Amino acid sequence: MTPAAAAALAASALPAPPAAAPVRRARSRPSRGRGPAAVRAVLGDPALLDLAVQPIVDVARGAVAGYEVLARPDERLGVGPADLFGAARHDLACLAELHVVALRAARELRDSLPADTFLTVNVDPRALGMPLVLEELLGWGPLGGVVVELLEGEWPEDPRPLRAGLDAVTCAGALVALDDVGSAWAGLAHVLEVRPALVKVDRGLADGLGRDPAAEAAVRAVGELAATLDAWVCLEGVERPEQLAAAARLRVPLAQGYLLGRPGRAWPQPDLGPLLGAGRQRTSSGLGALAVAEAPGELERDAHGRPVAVVQPMPDGTPWRHPAMTLSAATRPQDALHRAMARLPRHRFAPLVVTGPDGRPVGLVPVDVLAAAVAGLPLQGPAASHPAAG
Repeated sequence: MTPAAAAALAASALPAPPAAAPVRRARSRPSRGRGPAAVRAVLGDPALLDLAVQPIVDVARGAVAGYEVLARPDERLGVGPADLFGAARHDLACLAELHVVALRAARELRDSLPADTFLTVNVDPRALGMPLVLEELLGWGPLGGVVVELLEGEWPEDPRPLRAGLDAVTCAGALVALDDVGSAWAGLAHVLEVRPALVKVDRGLADGLGRDPAAEAAVRAVGELAATLDAWVCLEGVERPEQLAAAARLRVPLAQGYLLGRPGRAWPQPDLGPLLGAGRQRTSSGLGALAVAEAPGELERDAHGRPVAVVQPMPDGTPWRHPAMTLSAATRPQDALHRAMARLPRHRFAPLVVTGPDGRPVGLVPVDVLAAAVAGLPLQGPAASHPAAG
């Protein structure tokens, strides 16, 4: 099915989005009053919307795992990105067209994306359910390595167009992220509805790390929720060393913020060694330290390289498929064992799959090795000498 056909099918099967309201001028700040004019200017001349990228760091590896694309309106417009897109939210047609402008520019960036990194693009929840935006995203071709991040904003009254959009982009290979989890917008209901592959912790919670024990407890709770969804956690707004130290202590696998790299032209490569030594030391005791390379034919993948099933032979040689249980390298072995034992009895002892931030596998963890690690017994066999991930 072509991208245009997929977008048309999603649109025809669902009711049209609510009628757009007239553009209203916000009066809270002078720059917002210029928002509608800036929207018209960008739609007339897309060159007025520039892009920057900010690194997203894998705390365990001490390396850049991906980049978030950030819109940067031309300074002559006198508005920031929040004001620009905020003005467009009052007119759904303008909101869709503005997203297309930004996504087309991001599409060009994707061609030069560094190897082994992912690209995150921001989309308003209402915009993803609109055919114009969906057709642009699907027009990128296979979306492996792309993360569609749902921004804080007005949740659609009718969620069916959004669900259709989410289904379409994930079928094309994209992962879905949910922004500002822990804020008033991204409540538990939205997390459970979207079931994202990446959960981005609200920067308001991150700001309290290293200062407020309650903030640390809240981030830990978000991590526990994400673990039940096989989702990665990214801590946004990391600007102080004590925040990064808390992230490592809480085994948060991904972090983003000015301390780790400011937004800039593609592609910033910050020097992370001095900052992430403690993080690497703490996460080396995670699940990734127990992973071993898969045997030929042991792991079944989908068209985008993501694990679908672990295949093991029965005593008579017949292959038996176990649904893949995927976990991050930073997962505590105790937590991983608890989840493994919660599976159906026939799948309980199938190896766990350790994945990277892009959803692709980096190794397998046999359950007997996992149990030995939790019990404090010495590791024996291949896992002791041939780790696939650290």
